[in-house]
Amino acid sequence: MNGDNRPIAFNSEAQYVETGARAAGRTKQLAVVAMLIAIGAVLRMVAPPIFGITPNFVIAMYCLSIVLIRPKFGEALAIGVVGGALSMVTSKSPIPYINLITEPAGALACAMIVATLSDLTIGRFSIKPLMATVIGTLVSGSLYVLVNKLALGLPAEVAKGALIGVVLPVTAFNAVIAQAVYLPAKKFLRL
Repeated sequence: MNGDNRPIAFNSEAQYVETGARAAGRTKQLAVVAMLIAIGAVLRMVAPPIFGITPNFVIAMYCLSIVLIRPKFGEALAIGVVGGALSMVTSKSPIPYINLITEPAGALACAMIVATLSDLTIGRFSIKPLMATVIGTLVSGSLYVLVNKLALGLPAEVAKGALIGVVLPVTAFNAVIAQAVYLPAKKFLRL
């Protein structure tokens, strides 16, 4: 605490001390990201497969957190690394470490959509969560299939089947989840 009883947080990047509302806002944002990604990881571990496909709730939740808090690109990369680490732990892939590449790429793609597109709306209804999650999931999933194809020497037809049969359904599922949770989360968190 400083002299006027406001909380103090040191920001080493900018070499200055943050006080009051700004530090509290950053703490709230970190808590939102941690909570959403943790929820995604738990859901990914316990959710049963739907038509043989296990939804990747981690991607949906890190995309949702990026849409809600609008982080800088470095922060989005960090969110992706955390999402990748949790996805790696819950992965059923023969090469789970690929998540440490694919999830940061997906998080960055999502952050680029959030940063560059104006608020996408239909009437008063924002569809930015849907669009950002579609792009984030497609980048992450496509890269995941590509790296698996190259690392395991999979035939092109198998990779194509994974894109069509897994990545596209997971993309649709993630987009619906992120869009459905966006408004209640925004209201609940007062963001």
